[in-house]
Amino acid sequence: MSVPPFPLLAMLRLAARGMRARGWPVPADAAAPRHRTARERAALRADPARLAVYLRATAGDRIPAFAGEGALLPPFFPATWELGLGLEMLSTLERPLPLGAVVHAGSEVTWARPIRAGDAVRCRVELDRVEQTRRGLKLTVRARNWTGAGQLCTESTSTLLIRTGASGENGKREPRIAPAPSAGEWRELERWHLSAAAGRRYARASGDYNPIHLWPLTARAFGFRAPILHGYAIAARAAHGLIAHCLGGDPTALRRMGIGFRAPLLLLATAVLLVSEAGGERRFRVAAGDGAAVCAEGVWGGAGAG
Repeated sequence: MSVPPFPLLAMLRLAARGMRARGWPVPADAAAPRHRTARERAALRADPARLAVYLRATAGDRIPAFAGEGALLPPFFPATWELGLGLEMLSTLERPLPLGAVVHAGSEVTWARPIRAGDAVRCRVELDRVEQTRRGLKLTVRARNWTGAGQLCTESTSTLLIRTGASGENGKREPRIAPAPSAGEWRELERWHLSAAAGRRYARASGDYNPIHLWPLTARAFGFRAPILHGYAIAARAAHGLIAHCLGGDPTALRRMGIGFRAPLLLLATAVLLVSEAGGERRFRVAAGDGAAVCAEGVWGGAGAG
């Protein structure tokens, strides 16, 4: 039986190969790979102990549907094994990727059917596109999860940025200042009081020990002045807030979610989750405590939203 792949070894291999690739140009055909690179694994299951740590790290332990007999898997939990497969895939590319801070730029996810905590799942991760940008190498990665019977459960497209630019803006760029909202446009759902250890807590749950999330010293080595919270931790917290406050505690009512990360959420921090339905579109923001400086924003769709 397969178990969720642990990303640390693949991350170390990726870093080691990246060090050897310093100064190498990106292949001209990188943006259109001749053969799609992918990794697939079947019979993946959530480890109960790891799942419990994940729920505490993402404020999902307040949602009854994630506990007890017949518990549902939190919507972003499959990202933990998708990460492992993705890093395994990237660490074995014929041409090594350059060394740099790997930053999650955004994701779009749709949920076709729920996954129960004890279900066996087949996951496939594909490298869809590689592009050279001013700030580094942009990777587009697709991931899908199926039940053992072959029914599609989740499908996602994520963008990662390997920051190799010399501008040093990784940790110095401030969160985008949002335009002043119209009266009543945004309402606050909840506040997150995040300790300096929030990144390490999510790392223990997800296996993502990227040094930019762990300690001030390791974050500064990659240009950040403090550890930053994982993108998938922010996405999971936002999803759990929407489920708890807008969907009556029903995770199956969350059907789609897109999130883009505008600036790092530096730890420690107080952040606020805001929602808006202005113009008939359901939007959310993760912002600084005063609601002005935006770290992440996106759209979501669900059944029975209130």
